[in-house]
Amino acid sequence: MDASVTDVAIQSLNGMELGDKYLVVQCASVSAKPGMPNLPYDQFPEIPRPIMPAGKSNTSDAHILLMLNMVTPGDLVDDQEYGDIYEGVKEECSRYGAVEDLRIPRPVKKDKTKFVAGETAFQSALDAQRADKAAGVGRVYVKFIDALDAQAGLKALAGCSFTGRSIIATVLNEDSQTTPPLNLIFALQPDAPPPLPFS
Repeated sequence: MDASVTDVAIQSLNGMELGDKYLVVQCASVSAKPGMPNLPYDQFPEIPRPIMPAGKSNTSDAHILLMLNMVTPGDLVDDQEYGDIYEGVKEECSRYGAVEDLRIPRPVKKDKTKFVAGETAFQSALDAQRADKAAGVGRVYVKFIDALDAQAGLKALAGCSFTGRSIIATVLNEDSQTTPPLNLIFALQPDAPPPLPFS
């Protein structure tokens, strides 16, 4: 029903372990064939990389819990609401083990003093939406100290309802390929939640 959920579902489910198999999830297309070369993500940063969860061989160091469909960009605009979500997620995840870091990327703040009309406004809104998507807005990244705690968080939270939305979750390790890269998500920042960036 909502086309914006399709990309989230594909990113979340592709490569997910189900029983003793790994799911392959992609958009249906006449030209989509197995074995097609990977998209040149470096040339198209607005196209998110598929989220590749930690495979069987490296789950021992998969200590990052990634949750999708938990928050929307609209939930993250107001500083107070963002702070409440941040503290709520931190408190809930701390029930499963020691949380080393928590990141919830925020959307680009729109400058309301600049009024743009017509096609330019539409393109501007699309550009802002793409920038937010490329920055990981709408995802919740929880870095646990111990991988077993991340697994416990995954088992407890995947499929749970958060404000009427069912959480999609996976565990990642430091080498997992995501857009944006995990080293950017977990770059050093002040202790306080970050303010909204201006466009």
